[in-house]
Amino acid sequence: MSSIVLMPNLPLALPERQIRSRLGHAAETRLEPEQAAFLQEKMRLAFALVKAQGLYRCLDILSNDGESLLLAEQSRIYSRDLAKMLRDSQQVWLAAVTIGPSLGEQSAELFAQGQAAAAAVYDAVGSECADASMDFLQEYAGTQLRRSARSLSKFRFSPGYGDWSLEAQKDFFAWLKPESIGLQLSDKLLLLPEKSVTALAAIRTLD
Repeated sequence: MSSIVLMPNLPLALPERQIRSRLGHAAETRLEPEQAAFLQEKMRLAFALVKAQGLYRCLDILSNDGESLLLAEQSRIYSRDLAKMLRDSQQVWLAAVTIGPSLGEQSAELFAQGQAAAAAVYDAVGSECADASMDFLQEYAGTQLRRSARSLSKFRFSPGYGDWSLEAQKDFFAWLKPESIGLQLSDKLLLLPEKSVTALAAIRTLD
């Protein structure tokens, strides 16, 4: 078991290729100069609103019966998919990231003003930056774990996918106390700010 590692300033680069892909532009797509200038400007303005933060910790897996997992602190995960994924693991990595509320608020304001194209760019920047934040945190944690002869899987799993209930978002608030990076949970179990992610990955001991 480990303490919570807080990273209040995740260093990100603008994930331009992924943003273009999310907006439906293939790598070979050539935009008209006016369109390209619009896209570049909106991506730049949106990215300036990103404040990426994250935290993570590792918890011991006390038992795995193929249907559920019992973790340290007597918390339980009910998911056959995760029980299978973690069958060879003695620990699990738990993480949360957010890019803050500013970009989402501006995207909503643009949409309300009838600027749907600009709002779509802002939304794409937010989604891809949230994913890039988790990618960075996972890579950083993997580097730290290798120093103690452990490896972190590249694959990760979030509540609401497969047979892992969205109710598990409540568990992340117990495990990580993500209120420290501004996260809240809505009545419908959605993360607030919207561009936030929680995830789990497998930790294995290196031979």
